[in-house]
Amino acid sequence: MNKKLQWFGYGWKLIVLTLLTAAVFSYAMFQGGFVSWFLFYSFLPFVVYAGLLALYPLRSFQASRQMAKTQLHAGDRLHVSLTLTRKLPFPLMYMVVEDCLAEGIESAAAKRLVFPWFKRRMTMSYELARVPRGEHHFHAVRVRTGDILGLVEKTAFYELEDTLFVYPSFQRIPYQVNERHQEDGVSGSSPIHQRHSSVAASVRNYQPGDRFAALDWKTSARRSQLMTKEFEPSRSKNLFLLMDRFSCEAFEEVVSVTASILHSVLKNGAGTGLASIGKEKTVFPIQEGEQHFKRMLRHLAVAHCDAADPVSHYVREELGKPSVRQADKVIVTGQITEDLLNMAAAEGGRVTVILAKEKDAELSQAENVMIERMLKRQIRVQVMRDGRVSRVV
Repeated sequence: MNKKLQWFGYGWKLIVLTLLTAAVFSYAMFQGGFVSWFLFYSFLPFVVYAGLLALYPLRSFQASRQMAKTQLHAGDRLHVSLTLTRKLPFPLMYMVVEDCLAEGIESAAAKRLVFPWFKRRMTMSYELARVPRGEHHFHAVRVRTGDILGLVEKTAFYELEDTLFVYPSFQRIPYQVNERHQEDGVSGSSPIHQRHSSVAASVRNYQPGDRFAALDWKTSARRSQLMTKEFEPSRSKNLFLLMDRFSCEAFEEVVSVTASILHSVLKNGAGTGLASIGKEKTVFPIQEGEQHFKRMLRHLAVAHCDAADPVSHYVREELGKPSVRQADKVIVTGQITEDLLNMAAAEGGRVTVILAKEKDAELSQAENVMIERMLKRQIRVQVMRDGRVSRVV
């Protein structure tokens, strides 16, 4: 329908151009004299140019798009260059070149007025600042030109398919997971920093450089010489993260914090898993390695806040699985609710709740109250802004 309207408008302008030419010629023929013929000959070049422009095949241009990168992180800048080439150097007084940006990306710099005249090659460059997270598809370049009087206008679209993949921004953070008791009953420290368990496997003679806290005083007294405990290497503790995809203003921060935690834990040698539930349920089992992180990061790049229910509806189902029970459990959310408090309390304090907030957003009175209530129930809460812990409870 739109194409028919465009052709109708284009045809109507040609009819108007023909009528104007006939009117000026008739006026010169019947009126005669210098003024009337001067008016006709002055108008004639514009008519000829408009007629030739109407016949000029604007689709004869060859268009190409060059992107500096096709994979970025949210907030990065992207340099884009458009190139138009042609074989027939017809004089074009002006051209409006516009790159049809992907949905979710806006920039006035992607539209430019150029004056090609007889040039066979034209290049337009622009920069996108702070590209948003997601998978963005660029489909076409639009070119519009016309004559100086606006009697004839032509528009052409050049199909150019390019895909830009923007991962969420993340950084390595000194993340501390929730303390919990190991199977032998001894309280363990953060799995990110823990390298040895607190269970002594044997003793040996003291050597210079041994930690003072590792001395076995009872054995030393019996043998009349200093003895040092040797500890069993602790089994690597894992982390399982549940990301809240319920609609909230801080959803981009939720995604960024999730990526930062997964990155930090994996870099420290522990395994991680992720449950992301929206319109579709995506669960990554607990694994280690760079490839595992890349798969999760690719999912986070395209995740949307499209969950039908709050994250509290999935706590018991996802965190109660046998493969997750021995892992530290983390919930990343943009809002703390009464249901979430009750679900976290039902886990017996073995869940860490992370509230992701926008950089300059302050905690509301209701959020402060909910955090205090979680503290009373022995639930650990962290507030993160811009990838940094701004408050630890």
